[in-house]
Amino acid sequence: MVHGGGSDVRAGAARNDLPRRTVALVGAGSRGLGMFLKPLVEDFNDVVSVTALCDNNRKRAAGVAARAGVEIPVYGDFDEMLSAIDPDGVIVASRDCTHGTFITRALAADKFVFCEKPICTTVEDCHAIRAAEKRSTARCLATHNMRYGASSQAIHEIIHSGRLGDVFFIRFEETLDRCHGADYFRRWHRRMSESGGLLIHKASHHFDILNWWTGSRAAMVSAMGRLAFYGSNGPFRHQRCLGCPHAAECDFYWDLPRSKESAFLYLEAETEDGYFRDGCVFDPKIDIYDQMNAVIEYDNGIHVSYSLTAYSPYESETVIVEGSKGRLEYRGCYDTGWASGGQALPGIEQMAGDRLTLYLAGKGVETIPVKRGKGSHGGSDLKLREDFFRRDWTLPPNDRMATLEDAVQAVLVGAAANRSIETGQPVRVQEL
Repeated sequence: MVHGGGSDVRAGAARNDLPRRTVALVGAGSRGLGMFLKPLVEDFNDVVSVTALCDNNRKRAAGVAARAGVEIPVYGDFDEMLSAIDPDGVIVASRDCTHGTFITRALAADKFVFCEKPICTTVEDCHAIRAAEKRSTARCLATHNMRYGASSQAIHEIIHSGRLGDVFFIRFEETLDRCHGADYFRRWHRRMSESGGLLIHKASHHFDILNWWTGSRAAMVSAMGRLAFYGSNGPFRHQRCLGCPHAAECDFYWDLPRSKESAFLYLEAETEDGYFRDGCVFDPKIDIYDQMNAVIEYDNGIHVSYSLTAYSPYESETVIVEGSKGRLEYRGCYDTGWASGGQALPGIEQMAGDRLTLYLAGKGVETIPVKRGKGSHGGSDLKLREDFFRRDWTLPPNDRMATLEDAVQAVLVGAAANRSIETGQPVRVQEL
């Protein structure tokens, strides 16, 4: 059981007599296309109809719609789209820093909202969207798909089954490699003003899952972080990989046209807004951290040690849970060659996989099987879409679905960690 607290199990099951809802998609990036537009059109058309697409780059948006095989109107103005289309719901998959604005406008129009993580990037937006949902007849949910991962679910089940007894301490460590990790430093994510840094953009997944596992809220955060590897730390630099004179000697040279999806989404449309996908990872203007550590104290007394590194030779996740009756260890290692079109680390296939082990004091050792599903993010995205779209939107969310408040709490932890790094002082999360 969780020490001093418990899980918040919310009711609500999928139904077979669902009304066919209409949704508008905001954000014509790879996530908007791959996570929402294409699968909804192909596999959920009986319950969801995507009726419009909104993006400030209309050329990219039109191309994304064509790629998904649908003929739908494309808008550059969100309010104009809402007025013209009047959808039942809105899916927000735009740049992180714009989420808060689109959520508040959609809720003000009483539209259901499904938003990519993070729900927003600032404390001010957290307060604004909370207030907007209170005034609305609709609700907002966040697509925190890590809750749907096989390992995350197994850890949650073991913690809340009581097999570990009272939980006192959790260690969570993630390493991003030089394919996947470096990619955050090529794109818009590399600016704090756009993404909130990796402690919000990336770690909101982790903080949400920690909140879910502990069944509690973060009370105090103390953090350290720095830009240790990317940015001005590099040996040379250029504006972007395309046309870079250092291409032959740079380990981070990324041949954008090699990735057909990225070339389609970005190269053909970059003249529309000037945004290019292959920015130099050694750009001195990069201002997010690539090395972060935080200590978190929860309302129910659980302590968490968290770390995220974005320049490791290989990608991995380590979770240690210490309880009064035993210890749970999870170690996962992944090949992220998909991020660059090649293998991330030679020999990584020998390490890849998931290992979950339970050590019960005085009783023995138990290996718990973890089976990753098919599809993106180990099958998590498919399970999430089933929960979010093949059920009555008016039903209370089930326990795996992240509510607006769940998503806000994840952002608040990241915002507190950023503030602690800036000030050198611990931050009381709920006072932000």
